[in-house]
Amino acid sequence: MNKTSLFLLLTTLSFTLSANTLYRAASSGDKGTYYIVESKPLENNKFYVLTSRVGKNNAYTGFTKLNIDCDLMKYFELAGSSVDGLQEKPTKKFNDWSKNSKWVSLVNGSSKSDLVHFICKK
Repeated sequence: MNKTSLFLLLTTLSFTLSANTLYRAASSGDKGTYYIVESKPLENNKFYVLTSRVGKNNAYTGFTKLNIDCDLMKYFELAGSSVDGLQEKPTKKFNDWSKNSKWVSLVNGSSKSDLVHFICKK
């Protein structure tokens, strides 16, 4: 196995191990708790990420699929779904948002900004 293959394997494993990783805890301004359910490296310093947001008192769980560009520090929402109660993994079909989406710049203090910074630090 050459160095490039080994690096890609280790990178993939490190992101696979980060499944259901807390990246933003509930706060006084936002009672939701945010997790990375799945993360996979793409080419050119981009990543595919599946996130979840668990609402206050575990009332619902929202899931979002998105791509992150670490070079540009932007994100692109692909799809989303929501279910009642606490769920670790999606159980409903996702709504495709990709046709109406665009690459979005970060807003400081937002959950997406926290996510992009968390993913791009790795």
